[in-house]
Amino acid sequence: MDAVRVKDLCYNYTSDRTTLKNVSFSIEKGSYTTIIGHNGSGKSTLAKLLLGLLEKKSGEIYINDLELNLDNLDKIRNNIGIVFQNPDNQFIGSTVRDDIAFGLENHCFKREEMDEIIEKFAKEVNMTKFLESEPTKLSGGQKQRVAIASVLAMNLNIIVFDEATSMLDPTGKRDINRLIKKIHQENEVTVISITHDIEEVAQSDNVIVLEEGQIALMGSPKQVFKNEKIMVKMQLDIPFAYKLRNELAKRNVKISDSLDLERVADEVCQYVLKK
Repeated sequence: MDAVRVKDLCYNYTSDRTTLKNVSFSIEKGSYTTIIGHNGSGKSTLAKLLLGLLEKKSGEIYINDLELNLDNLDKIRNNIGIVFQNPDNQFIGSTVRDDIAFGLENHCFKREEMDEIIEKFAKEVNMTKFLESEPTKLSGGQKQRVAIASVLAMNLNIIVFDEATSMLDPTGKRDINRLIKKIHQENEVTVISITHDIEEVAQSDNVIVLEEGQIALMGSPKQVFKNEKIMVKMQLDIPFAYKLRNELAKRNVKISDSLDLERVADEVCQYVLKK
């Protein structure tokens, strides 16, 4: 079953500026899909369209087999959530605790369950000691952690992350990505992540590459990264493991097409030892 199905989706911000052109794809339920592309390629616009925050010009969007329209909008939003790049766009409460509670209240969680859920996800994103703090007094990275906790706490079927870790340092980004992956695996949550983190892309199930509002490449990470020349042309990176493999191939040294850098390094060491 598909969690998301999009067919011939088009969107214009202005009459003379087409942002998305005939975009079609499907995302399997419980999968982890990353969406990449240079700035202005239409990634964030696509995310807002999936949530019904923008109205499409034409095409079809289905979320859990429900067509995204005014009649189904409330049902759909009970199953899908988004974490924006700028967390200030989604803060409501006067404290971190209130902000996490806001989404739970809207989804009709029982009051006696809420405190335990709030404590759990505040701990998961390392924000327990800030529960009584005002969101406006937090750093950008701390705000992103709270925004992520607020969405994860609602136990949604589908979560869209729009550059949700861009304000975190490398360690914080790695910790949050591990948490997202854990939630995805343990709860079969469908994750759609708009990201510039190519290592995150390498660990996803599927990749959608946007260029100028159209799908340029789509498939598994291995399938996408094999198109290195196309990726470079679009000013997009590929994982170091693939760069190393490609350089070795030029020297007639063949290793597996694994995206695991440790495995690639081990194979290179084995090759050197044999020589």
